[in-house]
Amino acid sequence: MQRKLFWTGIVFMIPITAILFTFLFLPILQSLYFSLTDWRGVGSYKFIGLDNYKAIFHDKLFLESLKRTIVIGVCAAFFANLFGLIFAVLLDQKFKTKNLLRALFYLPNVIPIVVAAFVWRYILDANTGLINTLATKLLEKKVFIPWIDSPDYVVYSIIYITVWQMMGPIIIIYLAALQGVPHDMKEAAMIDGASKFRIFMNVTVPMISPAITVNVLVGLSNGIRIFDLPFALTGGGPANASETLAIRIYRYAFQSVDLGYGMSASFVLTIVALVITFCFVALSRRFEKGAHGA
Repeated sequence: MQRKLFWTGIVFMIPITAILFTFLFLPILQSLYFSLTDWRGVGSYKFIGLDNYKAIFHDKLFLESLKRTIVIGVCAAFFANLFGLIFAVLLDQKFKTKNLLRALFYLPNVIPIVVAAFVWRYILDANTGLINTLATKLLEKKVFIPWIDSPDYVVYSIIYITVWQMMGPIIIIYLAALQGVPHDMKEAAMIDGASKFRIFMNVTVPMISPAITVNVLVGLSNGIRIFDLPFALTGGGPANASETLAIRIYRYAFQSVDLGYGMSASFVLTIVALVITFCFVALSRRFEKGAHGA
């Protein structure tokens, strides 16, 4: 009987295994091989070993894009979770319009990011943008802030829009976690004389720590891989100031037509994302064990 169940399981696993190998693992292995060549997409190529990887770490544009990507990813994940948790706590209260507000907070996630980028480009335009126009009317003097037209402001604008776009799902996950916190634990802490803030920090936060881990991981993965928003909003400009690593890889592969070099850059991005993820998971596990007294 056990042998029959074993082979039945093998038979059912064969189709999905074949699909994963054909459309996931095989392309990854091919990309890894081509990253070790001078392939330009067509024609012949030769094996050059780690030359692409050595060149990447002497490429100023790549290193600047890598640093910028990490900054955007970490800041977006942090602020999206901070404000997402705050709004989730507020929306967890009992008031009449809470369902409407929940829908409004989730709305940015429904809007296609390219469409949202064009809307934000209109809002943040330095000359005719809505924000500068309203500020000019309120302050009764000309306000000219180049939100997306200056290297000094554009990264902050992208982080803000990314946080705005990320918060919907993060709020939903925090709301689900908050509703699973036992009320009797809060009441016991209140009877012991704990303030609302201490109840939140010592009771609620430890209980929702798995949701924090999930949300931060989602935020980090989305932030580090960000491509569509800065590409649609600024095209990576001005002067490459908003160029993320994903955009830089796109330029290597499809504008410079150097696919081998672009693939090596994409594997570096993958390794960076994995390292950041593993470090955070290790820290979050320690936090969860400490929070639950394990």
